[in-house]
Amino acid sequence: MRFLLLIVLVLTLTLVGCNTQTESRADDSKLQSIVSIKEEAIKGKIKGMEIQLRSTYSKVVELYGEPKEIGNEECWTYTHDHPKTKVNFYFNHDSCAGDLNVLKPEAILNKISVPVESLSVTAEDVKLALGKPNEEYPSESYGGYYLIYELDQSQLVFFAKDTSPPLQITKVQLISTK
Repeated sequence: MRFLLLIVLVLTLTLVGCNTQTESRADDSKLQSIVSIKEEAIKGKIKGMEIQLRSTYSKVVELYGEPKEIGNEECWTYTHDHPKTKVNFYFNHDSCAGDLNVLKPEAILNKISVPVESLSVTAEDVKLALGKPNEEYPSESYGGYYLIYELDQSQLVFFAKDTSPPLQITKVQLISTK
């Protein structure tokens, strides 16, 4: 009987240990993925995308197709609903000062906004991977929660739609500061 209990105990500890190792590897993989997002952002790119900040509107169209719509968000002109991506691209055209929602081929890309709802990353995961952000706050005026990391020539922003824990990241943005 003692022998049987000993076998059950050893098997249980082995299975629990294996499960913990699997979870640890998954966590390590998630954290490494977040680190690689920052590494690409330092180069002016979003991981997995061909386009780079400071590219032209014509280059965006060449890579991702004509957008279904051009809109503006507080005077930032942006494109969305491209045939080859769900990403929003923001340009250096001020819709409030000039032609409303019109972009010239030479307009410069200064913000890339990527939905990442399927990534299953929390604000705590981001802080574990990248350390304390330069800015972190809930936005009362727009809603959501922001983690902002200052890079050499840009900001890397992780956004959570909800402000109650766990703060699930739903969008990653790369914004040019030059």
